[in-house]
Amino acid sequence: MQQLKPYALMTLNERDTWNHRAAQLMEKIGGGFASALALAYFRGDGTNQARILGAFGDLFDLYRNRAFEQLEHEERARQAMAAQE
Repeated sequence: MQQLKPYALMTLNERDTWNHRAAQLMEKIGGGFASALALAYFRGDGTNQARILGAFGDLFDLYRNRAFEQLEHEERARQAMAAQE
C-alpha cells in the first residue's frame, strides 16, 4: 500500500492539490468547525491560506491522509471492476 508523501517533501503544486483535497473533504464530512475552516481556506488569498495552514496544519494533515485513503480505495475499486470485465 502506498503512503502519502510527507508534506515537507511535496512540491508546491502537490501541496496545493492535497490541501485543496483536504479542504474539500473537511467541508464535506468534517464537523462544523472543520467545514467553516475549509470555507475560509477556499475564500482566502494565498497569504490567508498559509495562515490557516500554519494554525491548523494538524487538521489539514488528518484530512489529507483521509483524502489519500479515499483516493486509494476508489482506485482499488476501479481495478476490481476492470478485472471483472
